[in-house]
Amino acid sequence: MSVKIRSYLDALSVQALRTLMRGLENARARGTDDPHIDLILDACIAASRRGEVDRLPRQPRRDWLQRMFFAPIADLLVDENLPHKERGRITRASLPLIWTWLQRDVAPEAFASAGERALRLEVEPEEVATLAEDLRDLVMPRIDEEIAAARVDDRARQRLAMQVGGERALRDLADMMEAFHGISWLDPLRESLPERLTVWDFKPGSPSLRRIKAVTDRKRDHAIMIAAVVLRRVEAPEALLLLASNLAETPSLRKIAASPYAAFAEMAFSEAERFAAIVCGGFSNTVLFEALGGYHALVKTLDRQFELEEAPEWHRRIAATRRSLSRFITGELEAAASNIRRALAVPQLDGDGQPQIDTPTIEEAKRGVLLLSRMRDAAESLAANEITARTRQALDQTLEIKTRALLGALADSPEARLSAHLAAVDTAICLCETHFGKDYADLLRRSRKAALSSRTQETRATG
Repeated sequence: MSVKIRSYLDALSVQALRTLMRGLENARARGTDDPHIDLILDACIAASRRGEVDRLPRQPRRDWLQRMFFAPIADLLVDENLPHKERGRITRASLPLIWTWLQRDVAPEAFASAGERALRLEVEPEEVATLAEDLRDLVMPRIDEEIAAARVDDRARQRLAMQVGGERALRDLADMMEAFHGISWLDPLRESLPERLTVWDFKPGSPSLRRIKAVTDRKRDHAIMIAAVVLRRVEAPEALLLLASNLAETPSLRKIAASPYAAFAEMAFSEAERFAAIVCGGFSNTVLFEALGGYHALVKTLDRQFELEEAPEWHRRIAATRRSLSRFITGELEAAASNIRRALAVPQLDGDGQPQIDTPTIEEAKRGVLLLSRMRDAAESLAANEITARTRQALDQTLEIKTRALLGALADSPEARLSAHLAAVDTAICLCETHFGKDYADLLRRSRKAALSSRTQETRATG
């Protein structure tokens, strides 16, 4: 029968497969006593995973086996080290440590054999997926034994933590096992939800909310795993606060925290901590401002729609992120004016006569100007009103004085240094456009054009 089922499922579209899985899950939730439901559902899950297999050829072959082994936890991974380990969120950096431990201490022969076969050019991605699944089935009982021993014996816990690469990796290992054991019900949940979830999907009575509630009520001990899966699909993490409120049927954070649906709010607070870690973590300007925008939107929702003081632990965590962000923003804004002065210095020329652009300094100046613009909306929530006002005044003066000076000297700049002088002028105009707006920047561009035009006329006259 399983061969017939697979043949039938292979002919279905992705949408049809998801519809079938939702129907089977609903039937099982209603208590339908049909022995074939689980069999068909398992076949649906296997079919749905083929999408992951199809993406394997775009990865280096040496990574295929490891990627497929960890495929069931792909949507639980986070790239950042959060301030504290959050259950349901697995640090990506832990995966190589766990993989090394499995290869070295748990099943070295099996991993070596599977790894050698996966590297063969004639082996297809589907076979690699099967090898990975066989390895999971092999090591899961052994990992369960190790974790069980570590929970009752401190010495065993210390030993296991040392073997897998630290306490955080050990806790990530426990989360991994929880997710592996939950494949039979987590995968149907994944397939039954839209790829992107908005606040409209969490309105009372919506299909997604009913689906999430049904699974959470049935798997209350694993609510945090459900919340982690949902988090990966939401367009904005503050939507999880609305979801928690509607599931618990209350806007009170105190009551939400005491409800079976607290995990969804917990995941939103974890995301606030992740945003704060990114902002303060030395990432690129693009990533930094995306995280800052996400943090501000989440905290604004908290401030406007909830009484954060009702939940002391959550209040403490948000207060900690506000303090860290306030320190970071204060430091950046205090350095903004001096960063701009350094960025607008006319660069030196290299041996080929080309200007040596100091890109890191220019990026620092851009970050200060962009950060100041973002503080128009976020200064109050981050306790940065005073430093924002002071910095805005300093940047107004610094940018205007430095830019006018560069433009004024452009007409008389030596020909050999003209390219360097223009580089500084263009940087100044770019910063002014961000700070003052496009109209002012267009005025500066006309001044630049006029200065170059006067140089040309003077050259013709003297020629």
